[in-house]
Amino acid sequence: MVATTPLNQWLSYLILREKRKQDAHKSEENGVSSCRKNNKAEQIIQSDLNKAMQLEYIKSAVSVALLLVKSLIVNSTTSSLSAQHIAIENFAVVIDGDINLEENPEDENLQRIIDSVTQLKFTRIHPAKRGQRESGNNDLLSEVGTLLHQLFCRGIKPCCDVSSPDEGDSDEDNLSDCEQPGAEKGRTKHSVRVAQKMLRRMNMSNQDEHLLSFGVPRNLCRMVIDLLRCEGRNEETEFHSIEGVAEELMQIIAKPDLFLYDSGAAGRTGQISFGSTLYGRRNETESFLRAANIVSLDMMETYATQLILVDGLPGAGKTHFVESLLRSPSEFGWIYIQAKFDPKSQPLSVVTSAFDRFFMQILANRIEQEYVAMVVSYMETNLSSSAIVSLCDLIPSIRILFPSVLRRVVSDGDLSAQSEVVADDEFASSSQMSQIRLQILFRKLISALSSGERPVALFFDDLQWADNRCMELLTELMEWDHLQELDDDDDTHCLFVGSFRSNEADDVLLSHFDNFERSASVNVTKIHLGGLEKVDSNIMISEVLRLPARLTIPLNDLVHRKTTGNPFHIITFMESLVKDSILNYSLSDHRWVWDIEDVKSVSIDKSVLKLLARKLSQLPDDILNALKVLSCLGPKVDDALMKYLYTCPESRQEFIACLDSAVEENILGKNEDDAYSFVHDMLKQSAYAAMSEEEKGEKHFWIGMHLLGNAPADTDEFNTVIFSIVDQVNSANTYGVTEEALHIKFAELNLKAGKISIDVSDFQSALTYLKAGVSFLHEWQDEQHYDLSLQLYESAALVSYLNTDIGLMQKCLKILFENVKCLEDRLHGYLVMIQSLLSNSKYRDAMEKILFILEELGESISIDVTPKEIYVELMSTKSLLDGITSADVIHGKRMADKRLRWRLRFLHLLNTPLYMMKPSLMSVTACRIVKLSLENGFCSESAIGLQVYSLGVWHIQKDIEECIKWNQAALRLVESLGAKNVIPRVAMNVHLFNYRKEPLQATIESLKENHGELLMAGEMVALSMSAYHVCRRSQVFGRSLLTAEKDCAALLHEMHQLRQMNVLLPMISSHLSILKLIGTHYDSKQQPRKPLFHLLGNSEINSEDGLLQHALSNQLVGATQECYFDRLMLAFWSRNYSEAAHYAEKYSKCHQQQRFSDLFQTLYQGVSAFRLARLKDDKAREWVNVGNNAISQYQTWVKYSGWNWENKLLLLEAESHACEGELEMAKSKFRASIDSAQRHRFVHEEGLVSELMGMFLEENGEVEEAKQQYAHARSCYQKWGAFALADRLMEWA
Repeated sequence: MVATTPLNQWLSYLILREKRKQDAHKSEENGVSSCRKNNKAEQIIQSDLNKAMQLEYIKSAVSVALLLVKSLIVNSTTSSLSAQHIAIENFAVVIDGDINLEENPEDENLQRIIDSVTQLKFTRIHPAKRGQRESGNNDLLSEVGTLLHQLFCRGIKPCCDVSSPDEGDSDEDNLSDCEQPGAEKGRTKHSVRVAQKMLRRMNMSNQDEHLLSFGVPRNLCRMVIDLLRCEGRNEETEFHSIEGVAEELMQIIAKPDLFLYDSGAAGRTGQISFGSTLYGRRNETESFLRAANIVSLDMMETYATQLILVDGLPGAGKTHFVESLLRSPSEFGWIYIQAKFDPKSQPLSVVTSAFDRFFMQILANRIEQEYVAMVVSYMETNLSSSAIVSLCDLIPSIRILFPSVLRRVVSDGDLSAQSEVVADDEFASSSQMSQIRLQILFRKLISALSSGERPVALFFDDLQWADNRCMELLTELMEWDHLQELDDDDDTHCLFVGSFRSNEADDVLLSHFDNFERSASVNVTKIHLGGLEKVDSNIMISEVLRLPARLTIPLNDLVHRKTTGNPFHIITFMESLVKDSILNYSLSDHRWVWDIEDVKSVSIDKSVLKLLARKLSQLPDDILNALKVLSCLGPKVDDALMKYLYTCPESRQEFIACLDSAVEENILGKNEDDAYSFVHDMLKQSAYAAMSEEEKGEKHFWIGMHLLGNAPADTDEFNTVIFSIVDQVNSANTYGVTEEALHIKFAELNLKAGKISIDVSDFQSALTYLKAGVSFLHEWQDEQHYDLSLQLYESAALVSYLNTDIGLMQKCLKILFENVKCLEDRLHGYLVMIQSLLSNSKYRDAMEKILFILEELGESISIDVTPKEIYVELMSTKSLLDGITSADVIHGKRMADKRLRWRLRFLHLLNTPLYMMKPSLMSVTACRIVKLSLENGFCSESAIGLQVYSLGVWHIQKDIEECIKWNQAALRLVESLGAKNVIPRVAMNVHLFNYRKEPLQATIESLKENHGELLMAGEMVALSMSAYHVCRRSQVFGRSLLTAEKDCAALLHEMHQLRQMNVLLPMISSHLSILKLIGTHYDSKQQPRKPLFHLLGNSEINSEDGLLQHALSNQLVGATQECYFDRLMLAFWSRNYSEAAHYAEKYSKCHQQQRFSDLFQTLYQGVSAFRLARLKDDKAREWVNVGNNAISQYQTWVKYSGWNWENKLLLLEAESHACEGELEMAKSKFRASIDSAQRHRFVHEEGLVSELMGMFLEENGEVEEAKQQYAHARSCYQKWGAFALADRLMEWA
């Protein structure tokens, strides 16, 4: 329902509402005592109420004015519009709803009439008056002005003619060069202009006062007056069309706080404020929100990780752009964390500090208690105690959340008396582990913080100042998503945003961005912020000056041309105009005014730095000095730092007062924690550039020495400022300002900062500090500072290796080895050297070096031993262990001899190259570790030795009980030692062996769970072994091949990311065999997965043959054997039994150590042998013997686990009976095998037996039953996901 009424009638309703409110207000006033009426405060209140009522009227009138103008625009496009028709009587108001348009409506109905206007109709019911001339555009606009005057002034028309006044922004009035008509002789053109200007101002002032008397805001007054004028307008600011009037009304309605309300208070301070509004950037905002919505709308399962890269020149507003979109209130409730990099801060500390600040803010907010509890619960569930402690070291503010964990870990540290030895022993390895641990910790932290309801937005600001380490962390955080296939709890809702200066991005940074774009797991949205468009900068200036955009066009044109639209340059330039009194707030006009010629005369440097420097130079000396101090420090400076800079309260207050003055000048910002920071990096750069090189050095040295002298040494407080001290001292040294007598002290401080950085995995910062420490030493110090030299050089060698600076590592090791006094002082250096060789797959070099070191430690190991000698060594070790119990090991003596521990360490390290080259010799090193432990006490390496020994015993004697006994004892040993980083590795070995007794399906779940623990511990060698076994077991125990392929691909990418290249080859071989079993046509909707040869980084390896040849040519025995196994398996499942037997033989010939795949090699070889025996050739008896040998082995294995091996033994027995012609016995065994496979959930082997039984029945003429078995086999293969095998049986379906 709609109602229609004439506009003048609706206006009467509007006037009636105002009158009723005024009457009600007067009634209230009459009830107020005379003393209160005379009270000045009460009078102010009454005045404010009157203004509020007037403004309520104006807001309703302006809304209808916009509808009126829109109606005129519509009519002007459909018919000719004449000024004569523009009268209030020719408009009707359309009101939405069933409303009674009575003459004197009740208040509620009256309010509905006023508020429900939806449209104005132009009716033209009153014809033009006779004798009126045809109207032009000016006449039409003038009539619109008359109409608006009537709307705003309660139906009253303009009281007088209005000549064109001067524009507030120009002295020109468009006079011609000749004198004006009627001018007296001798009067100059200028005097005529002045006289006319004064007259126009008088007329305008009268009209202005007339409008103001009705409570019309000044911007609407200006609009009405400019519409009423017809001649002599400034063409740049005049109204050219009705559309322009509509645009101005829309701007006023959209921002009433800026354009309707009195703006005097905002201008009287004499300063302009640009606020936090985001101007322009519509397309850029669309692109940003499109990517952000994928995260916030919980669409991450469909899309890749979202990364938004925002670039632009300095001052383009990158930070402001991102903050405006993510920090503004929204339904998604972003958890916003900003890490803003700075040239004077260590990059990784910027990241950790960002999380620290976030937690401090959220812990102080009581409303967030439930959210904090959820985060704590997630972390306690998904992180070990040691991982939580590591997080607390990185982010101190979360310590309060885990008091019980921290207490428990502190007490665990006293579990043994060997803690100092353990720390020495794991000096290098734990540092390498911590790189991976850091990535996992941050990933888990983000998972804890984020959810579908509250996604995380992680903003890396100013990436041009981030180091390679931080970029790698960002890479790992984003590309870790493929591991969600393995971790159901890792459900991360995180948007990654990065910004950088496009003119300062180096090749290294750009290469990281290129990698992001090439990554299949990251979707990159690139956004470039250039200068604002002219129309957007005009809106910006318009809103800042609180003037309609029409009036600021001339000023904006000049500002935009001088600043090229750079937002920060615009702000700086406009502030300089105010500072130089070119842009002023007029108290008489109640608005900002300017002289356009003066604006033209102001120059601006392209980099704006000169303008900023001039701005700073105009500050008082004490404020400028405070800014210079601040520019030498990090992004933010709070009271925690200032109290050490200024110990005297008076001095500190003076310093803070200077900073507060800079805040008022819009040079600094001050957050809710009273921390100060520059509002823009360019201001910080300008403050720093205001100093000479010498002054910079002196300022850094002054800061460093004050912090050093005032912060209490050897306390937690000192540790919070040590990085600031060292950064300042090192910066001063680069400018040549230092104190020679304190160089040893400075070297010690750098060493301490370096070690703290290592502890939190900030290896790039650690390298910076350690190199500085070495430089303060000048050279190796042999006398009283020998220990300092030793620690600096071995630490520098370590972090050089961790930062892949092998040249620097070798240089540090050379100096170290030339100057150390004893073997023990060389061992840390040796450890770094060995790890460097192993990480680069130089296994032979590593093995030879380890053997040499062991010789120096008094341990001689021969690698040229026979199988008999290995057997003798295992048996002699077994006889020693037979005399003790596992409890004797767990609770026995602990090894305290540091030299012996080093020997065990290198014996254990020797297993890595041996595993790749001579696996059988691992038993020799294991026996030696066990014997040394029995003689001298047990340690964490003893546990690894026991486990490798147990595998050797299993390999030779097949003694499962002995193997399980010592595996379990090893795990309990490391638990009793409190060796947290070793426990996951030892637990993995237990899980690897448990398949001999536990269901295979359970062991793979245990391995997957343990895989995450290995990641947290950073156990690279064990991690790669775990990855391989998860991949291999997924392939052979009947799990869906589609799931197995996903897991295998995820693990391959993980190993590639972690640079564990040694395991890639056998895993790619396994992945390839899974793909072949799946086939290429299993899902028409999905593209088939491809082999991952490219992960090897060798273009020559692009096929199955290439994998095998590479393994053979590099003497990689284990990898070679695994390639043979995959060929054997594929041949077997393809019913190519001759080829299967061939590869089974190849597999056996390179056998040096018991492997998980041996059990299936035995099955495939045994079944193939029985199938080949039926050919009745001259090798039939040999094949039968091979098959019977397989039966014999499975008869032993089935004693320990009927679940895993029963169906396989029954199959071998069925094939044996079939070979001997015992048909009924064969049928019985086939059926029993199928039943066993069903009960134990080996669907793939259920299908295998059905197919083999079908072949057997077909061979014996029972075709119909054979068809049934083939159909059942096909169904099982489809369930397994082996669609290539199912297709083979399609003809029987």
